[in-house]
Amino acid sequence: MIDPSGPRQITLLRGLARGQFAWFVIVVTIWSAWLLFLPIDPDYTAGELLDHLMGWMDTGALYPALGEGPTLKVLNYPPLVFVLARGLTSLGLPALLAGRLVNGLGVALLILTLSLWMRARGARGSMLLGSVGLLGASFPVIYGAGQFHVEIWAALGTAAGFALADQGRGARQLQLAGMVLALGCFAKQTQVVPAAVCLLWMALHRREEMKAAFLGFVVTGVVGASAISLGAGPEAWRHMLGYTVGTFSPMNLGWQLLSHAAPWLLLLLVAGWRGLSREAGARSDPAWWYWCAAMLWSLSAVRKGSGYPYFLDLHLATVVWVGPFVFGPAMDRLAGWPRRILPWALAVQIIGANVGVAVAVGLNLDRLRLMDAHLEDLCAQFDASGVVLTEEAGLARACGRTPAAHPFIMTSLAAQGLWDPSAFEASVASGRFGPALVPFDPRLPVKGAHADRWTEPVRAAFAEAPSVEAHPSGWWVVRW
Repeated sequence: MIDPSGPRQITLLRGLARGQFAWFVIVVTIWSAWLLFLPIDPDYTAGELLDHLMGWMDTGALYPALGEGPTLKVLNYPPLVFVLARGLTSLGLPALLAGRLVNGLGVALLILTLSLWMRARGARGSMLLGSVGLLGASFPVIYGAGQFHVEIWAALGTAAGFALADQGRGARQLQLAGMVLALGCFAKQTQVVPAAVCLLWMALHRREEMKAAFLGFVVTGVVGASAISLGAGPEAWRHMLGYTVGTFSPMNLGWQLLSHAAPWLLLLLVAGWRGLSREAGARSDPAWWYWCAAMLWSLSAVRKGSGYPYFLDLHLATVVWVGPFVFGPAMDRLAGWPRRILPWALAVQIIGANVGVAVAVGLNLDRLRLMDAHLEDLCAQFDASGVVLTEEAGLARACGRTPAAHPFIMTSLAAQGLWDPSAFEASVASGRFGPALVPFDPRLPVKGAHADRWTEPVRAAFAEAPSVEAHPSGWWVVRW
């Protein structure tokens, strides 16, 4: 018996597909364009990356020995994105704009890569539009799109490697797959995990060309590692490997799963159901392997300081693995209660995720608008000296100053016993750096990310300072 409600529900997803694509184009365009006119990125890490780039331009060292430079900072990432941004600054572009443009190029290439991959897998029309449009429901994609970040390029290398492994024919294309997988690791070293999963898939399912893929990966890796060693010396590896372990927090993992996995929960469940079902070829599909690798690796968000970028690959893999299924003819073949309920439930989840992204974008733009309106007065709170104390390096750079420290990484190193913070803590308590700007009231209990970014003696020095004043921008000015 034909379910008369079925066509109406399937039509719902067809219409949602086009609307979702339009939503993605609108929200990513508005967000990225609006940020271009602001002197500071909303993300804490983006400010650190900008400071690293500008410090490299000033001193010639991207990985200075800890304690030798004017500020206390460590760069945990490989240099690929910084090299690209430095290339744009050589053309006369400001560092912040250069970083944003490099990231924007990465976003465009990522969208193109996913689109071509899904098209090669048979997605057409509304099926393809809706799948790409799901990116508009992803906070990791939208929030990171307009800022100076490295994760987009890292995910681009991984996604392109899986796409070439899936659709590539012949040794040359598989060799290229290995090369782009390795390049992704030079944007963010942790991409070596999904890259290894892709190489394993090729070893099992593309045995004849596997040697070419492995050769491309190894040669690119050796050349890139040699270039880093020659250009930056052993200090680069100390920054990228020795200083990256971090401290662990199951609570942080739970919060990140709630923030970035829960809004996609039904899509993730459909993804798991598809892979574990008896659908022909599902378990040997490289898109399924990509999804599994991303799902498991997202659990590394158990480290303090981790956030939305740890779920970027998971969202991208879900788009490729589930998007064409949700918006394609496969939904027509469902029967029983899944045919009646699943389309409506998916529509509610996707629209709900859109609303969440819109709220997050709106709140961040409002916070940045407030900071921008008070930026001149906010900068005037610092002393005239070049090195200043603030929680966000991006604010210091927007004020034409150099931040005294990148507080989160230094606090993490102190917790691991890799850095002695006592001298820095004494300097803060003595008021050596002049007034400090922090985005919280230090006289109240400090929780969450702010507590992770400062050692307890520094927080105590803030709280006990002779003067702590709230600023109209939403920050607090601490004076000694």
